[in-house]
Amino acid sequence: MSNKTNYLQMKKKILLPALLLLTCITYGQTQIKKSAVSTGGGSATTGTVTVISAIGEVAVQEQSQGNIHISEGFIGPDIAIALGIQDYGILQGISVFPNPVQDNLSLQMQNTGNYEIFLYDINGKQLLHKQITAENQAVYNLTNYASATYMLIVIDRNNQLSKQFKIIKN
Repeated sequence: MSNKTNYLQMKKKILLPALLLLTCITYGQTQIKKSAVSTGGGSATTGTVTVISAIGEVAVQEQSQGNIHISEGFIGPDIAIALGIQDYGILQGISVFPNPVQDNLSLQMQNTGNYEIFLYDINGKQLLHKQITAENQAVYNLTNYASATYMLIVIDRNNQLSKQFKIIKN
């Protein structure tokens, strides 16, 4: 009995740390920690969203709601799928100004065409959807929008092209 008892105690001593180690390794592999090495920046929290800024770049906690997923300050592939633009090329010849914006946001188009404009807040909520026929320029009044970071998506469905812009509203 003494050998069997010693064997069971030894097995427990080895098995318990091995299980703990395996659990830690497995759990550690499923955690994605976002970080940046920076000489400056800050953070701000509103509700469940925390925006962390480093010099020249904004990183945002991952947020999901339904089929909308926002990660690292850019609209993730789920919104592209929802809009049907996941296989679209990059739309060239469009500029957005001023950015940061206080009142009116202008879109300057190099080419005329039929475009769809979407504006999303940082939580992935669609705030604006317009279809425009652009000659040269379109202007949107953002005066009543809160100071925040927004995502503007311009889509040319005829040529299967799209472009995303990060808009900062002061």
